[in-house]
This record gives sequence, structure tokens and C-alpha cells, in this order.
Amino acid sequence: MRQWIYVYRQWLLRELRLRFRSSALGTGWLVLQPIVHILLFTLVFYRFFQVRWPSGDGSATEYGLQVLIGLALYTFIADVINRSPGSIWSYPYLVTKVRFPLTLLPAVVVGAAAVQLGLTLLVAVPFAAWQGGGWATLWQAPLLPLYLLPLAVYALALAWLLGAAGIYLRDVGHLAPSVSSLLLFLTPIFYPASLVPGGMRWLVEANPLAWAAEVARGALMHGLTPALGPWLLHMAIAGALLAGAAWFFRRVQPGFADVL
Repeated sequence: MRQWIYVYRQWLLRELRLRFRSSALGTGWLVLQPIVHILLFTLVFYRFFQVRWPSGDGSATEYGLQVLIGLALYTFIADVINRSPGSIWSYPYLVTKVRFPLTLLPAVVVGAAAVQLGLTLLVAVPFAAWQGGGWATLWQAPLLPLYLLPLAVYALALAWLLGAAGIYLRDVGHLAPSVSSLLLFLTPIFYPASLVPGGMRWLVEANPLAWAAEVARGALMHGLTPALGPWLLHMAIAGALLAGAAWFFRRVQPGFADVL
């Protein structure tokens, strides 16, 4: 186990270095990129379309923070969806010539996306506390990884499924950006869930990302603890999906070398 942890840490650091190897700001893009998106969404939806959140003071700062938190979680899942299909076939020498725990490769994608998520939420915490959350925000912030644990389990299961499927169906990698773009608009990221028509509410209620966004916003913006029931339900579903993804990965892994 210690050896696996060491290997995972080394590959995670390698992944982060490779992503920003040729950029002047380096890992600063992990924070700068979502902030640029926030400014764009705030300009378009807050100024042009006059979208307001039902809670809060209705200011542009409050809207921007709501979007920042939701967009950070969306970027986490979108990164997993977009990068996981190529996480294994990008390293054929690890499949065909080296004994390597291949399940770590999709997990590295999840870890790298989690680093960006953590940094973005870390930036959001003091602003959310200043905006109105106060000390309640500061108390809830350390518990946020626990609150979002089901989403992380969902992401790992998704990464294993897409990583294994991407070996046999390269079309998965081409389809992934379209799916992640669709998810952006089907999830209340830059608009409140209350704007979703009643007949389409099931799209939000069945979306784990939408649930996670509401949990994170409630904790950081209002110092709220998420309800235990939905958390346990999502944790159970995510755990079952992870077990199924692990079984699928082990089932198809013997054929990786033949395909590559």
C-alpha cells in the first residue's frame, strides 16, 4: 500500500507539471482560469440577463461567488470526463511492457482535478465569509471535503469506466467534450436551481453535481450543514457505482495489451 501511495503521488506531481510545463504562470492557471470564467459569466448573466440568486443581497459579488463555487465543482467533473478516456491509452508502454497498477492512471486524473478544485474553493472561502457567511463559513470550510466525498467517489468511478472504455472505443474521447458541455447547462452553475421549470426539476434532482453544488454553496455562503439523508444516499449510490466500475475495469483489463 505504501508503494502504491508513493507511485500515485509521483504520477500526480508529474501530471500537474506536464499540464503547465510551457506556461509562464504555471500552476497559477489553476486559479486564474476559473476566475476569468467567473468574470465572463457575471457579465453575461448578471448584467445582460439580470439573473439573481434567490438568497443573498443580489449584488454582483454575491452572484460571482455562487458561480465560482458551482463552476469549481463543474470543472472538477468536466476535467475527469474529458481526460479519463485517454488516461490509459496515452501510456501504452505501461500496459504492454511494464507491470504497473493501471487503475492509478485514471485516479491521477481525479487527483489533479481535485487539486484545482481545492485551490479554487480555498480562494472562495474568505470572500464567502466576508460576503455574509462570517464565522460559520470558516467553521464549515474544513468539513467541505467530507461533504463532497460522494462527488469524489462518483468521479473516481467515472474515471475508471471511461479510462477502460477509452481503450476499446476511441470515440469516447471525442464524445466526452460534448457531454461535459451539456452537463454545464443542465446543472445550475450560473443560474439558481429555482429557475428550472417544475417539469424538468428531475434533471437537477438526479444530478449528483447539482446536489454537490447546492451543498457547497450552502456551506460556504450560509454556513449550512448538508442534510444527512441525501448525503448517505449519494454515498451509497457512488459506492455501488465505484464497485461496478472496479469490476468492469478488472474484467476488461486483460485485453488492454492486445488492443494497444
